[in-house]
Amino acid sequence: MSVTSALFTGVSGLLANAEGINVIGDNLSNVNSIGFKSSRMIFSDILSTNINGSAQIGRGTQIQQVDTIYGQGSFALTESVTDLAIQGGSFFAVMDPNATAPVNQNGCMLTRAGAFRLDDKLNLVNPDTYQVLDTQGNPIKFNDNAAAIATANTAVAAAVPATDLVVQAQAVAQNTAAIAFAAAVKVIAPAVGPPAVVAATAAEKAAADAIAAAALTAKTAADLAVTTSSPANTAAAQAAFTALYALTNSSSFTTSPGAATGASGLFAAFKTGLNTAYTTAEPVPAAKAQLAAAQGLAFSKITSIDPSGLITYIGKDGITLNYYNLSGQVGVPATAANAATVQRLAIMTVINPNGLEKAGGTLFRPTATSGVTAIPFTLAANAPNGISERIYTNSLEQSNVDMASQMVSMILTQRAYSANSKTITTADEMTQEALALKR
Repeated sequence: MSVTSALFTGVSGLLANAEGINVIGDNLSNVNSIGFKSSRMIFSDILSTNINGSAQIGRGTQIQQVDTIYGQGSFALTESVTDLAIQGGSFFAVMDPNATAPVNQNGCMLTRAGAFRLDDKLNLVNPDTYQVLDTQGNPIKFNDNAAAIATANTAVAAAVPATDLVVQAQAVAQNTAAIAFAAAVKVIAPAVGPPAVVAATAAEKAAADAIAAAALTAKTAADLAVTTSSPANTAAAQAAFTALYALTNSSSFTTSPGAATGASGLFAAFKTGLNTAYTTAEPVPAAKAQLAAAQGLAFSKITSIDPSGLITYIGKDGITLNYYNLSGQVGVPATAANAATVQRLAIMTVINPNGLEKAGGTLFRPTATSGVTAIPFTLAANAPNGISERIYTNSLEQSNVDMASQMVSMILTQRAYSANSKTITTADEMTQEALALKR
């Protein structure tokens, strides 16, 4: 060994600590990165040189390992139900949008960053469009049930024109009956002799006029629907007929109860005829029920994701709650029986997290040393257990970088770098002394 060896010893320290400051800088630059896991550099000595038998002299330092620290970061509350955080050491599983589904466990990417959202195709994705996987290894994709809704709308549209003539005929008949009814109700009882009818009250006369006016409106709308066929005119005719039906069934006439020629008797006959006509003119309940069912299953928005990864969404009818079940399929009703069998948001537990490879974008890639094997995803193995593993909605896991400890590490690394530079300077000065022996 010579004094020049000290130069290389110092250089090894400079190089190692320069990389060390890179690690610290990377940690600090990602202090606000969702789900980021900090790193640390582990140094080790280089193989020593033997001198004088058993004596050894070290030759400097080297980078032995850069470890990722998988300690859990704190949770920040958000306003989005699709912002998710995991309690425990597991990972969300995501898939490259260009990959073929379903993927095996070693074919996915892993992340702790749960800032998910729905794309224009109703896939649940991360900001880089990686698709979130379910417990079958398929991307979580919802269904707007557009085909079934279109079919139901066609059925309704096919049924409605057939009712136009029926609505017109019934509206004409009921308009005639309403006019006769209103005229009869308003007959004034003669001053002497038995009355032809029992006179109605002022309120009953006004109600009769309102019913007659509604009947005329229904007839006019029905006539237009027949002469000028269009979805708008058909809808207007049905609405007018329904309004007449509603008004009639909310009115009452009590003058001379039981008298066939009194206001109550005349009204009872008219009401019976109208209700029969309304039932006849509305032959599309089955088609409308089909449409309502299709809209109930269509995806509208996610309402909740429970700690076990069970996803609940509301249908386009704004009422029906469904569970996500299979990728790209309509959901199933939100019942206790279905809750036990439907697919969930997948998570993965990794045997050796330090064997994962950082892939950027807060993603990790499984490797052979991580212990992740080429086995399929399953509901039993990849759903959170709800105890040691829980999913929290409206939450995001923050970076686990501790700025205080990183600043201390930065100071130590800087001082170590300076000390190694002094080693080189001193070795240089000693070399100069050796060169100065010959003058």
